[in-house]
Amino acid sequence: MRHEVWPSSVSGRVTPPSSKSIAQRAVACALMARGESVLRRFPQSDDAQAALSVAQTLGAVITRSSDEVRIRGGFPLNFIAGIRNPRRTLNCGESGLASRMFIPVAALGEGTYTITGAGTLSGRPFDLYEQVLPELGAQCKTQDGTLPAEVTGPLRGGRVVVDGGLSSQVITGLLLALPRAPLSSQVEVLNLVSSPYVDMTLAVARHFGVTIHQPRPGLFDLPTGMHYQPAELDIPGDWSGAAFLLVAGALAADPHLDVAGLSTAIPQADMRIVDALHRAGVRREKRGDDYRVFKSEIDAFEFDATDCPDLFPPLVALASFARGVSSIRGASRLHHKESNRAKVLAEEFGKANIRVTVRDDEMKIYPGYVRPASLNSHGDHRIAMSAAILGLAGDRTSIRQSQCVSKSYPGFFEDLIAMGVKLASR
Repeated sequence: MRHEVWPSSVSGRVTPPSSKSIAQRAVACALMARGESVLRRFPQSDDAQAALSVAQTLGAVITRSSDEVRIRGGFPLNFIAGIRNPRRTLNCGESGLASRMFIPVAALGEGTYTITGAGTLSGRPFDLYEQVLPELGAQCKTQDGTLPAEVTGPLRGGRVVVDGGLSSQVITGLLLALPRAPLSSQVEVLNLVSSPYVDMTLAVARHFGVTIHQPRPGLFDLPTGMHYQPAELDIPGDWSGAAFLLVAGALAADPHLDVAGLSTAIPQADMRIVDALHRAGVRREKRGDDYRVFKSEIDAFEFDATDCPDLFPPLVALASFARGVSSIRGASRLHHKESNRAKVLAEEFGKANIRVTVRDDEMKIYPGYVRPASLNSHGDHRIAMSAAILGLAGDRTSIRQSQCVSKSYPGFFEDLIAMGVKLASR
């Protein structure tokens, strides 16, 4: 599919989808809780639906109505009763979080589980589990470091030291699974990146009755005997998706754009978009859980996105219209996303006359006159959304493979239309 976006003004009130990151963590906790949990405002994104599918394969009873999901869990006990050495395939779609999170969760059960993925997930690294899980009593075998992966439990627990420099998703998987292991555990994380995502994991686990102690940064104690409790949770709005809407308002609001439902009750890494907007001189007002954004003259800015790398695409769009060269640090975190985002941002924005350079860990964006261009999303949802923002604030932009936004924000283009954006699909 291809979408074409024309220069437009935006206004009104728009609500981004619920957080797929929080939803997937909540699904894992509900799967391990004995009883029924209720997740309201559950997102329709591909990633969140993949997590539900995996939980169902692992024995959860799932009931859906409108945007509410009920999950009756109890894994691993309810699934393995009467089954000796079961084999199951867990299809995680294109979700990096689901695949890395459910590997150690599945290891709690007996038998062998095969974790598979699709599309852009096929080339992402998983070899860290081959090193880590044997120290905790389980086994993991990948295909030269990538999916499919076979995991054989049961996970027993223990002490493990993990390099957290590549992804926080492995840490999330271990922290969620180990409270259900029969032995007390301790996880020491060296070079922890994206710590706000770990904070999110701790907050969601706590909501389901499991408190993970952190004696010092990077060290986590998980005593035996902890149990997840059924819970009810209203999934808050997704700050990652909201970042694109806030940038759209900063570049094209007339007179303003209200972005609704942005709770801070559960930490989300991309809440830091507010700091970035401040650095860029964007006028905004906080109104409860809503943000009102006004079209602003964009100042060149410097920002460290090491702990929130998903902000690179919307911030590159913002910086394309700044009065001067902007600098974003943390570019080394972009290599193992749905695409090599550093390379793709430079290539695709260059087609529209925006120069983007990457040297070591720093990305620089040189603003210019945005010319009409045909941009390729490379199957990356955040690249597609960034290209759309470039088009509505600059000149006509055609976006190939634009359907990939369904990974995180299925209604993205419909919301743009509701905001007043001129676009067409074919």
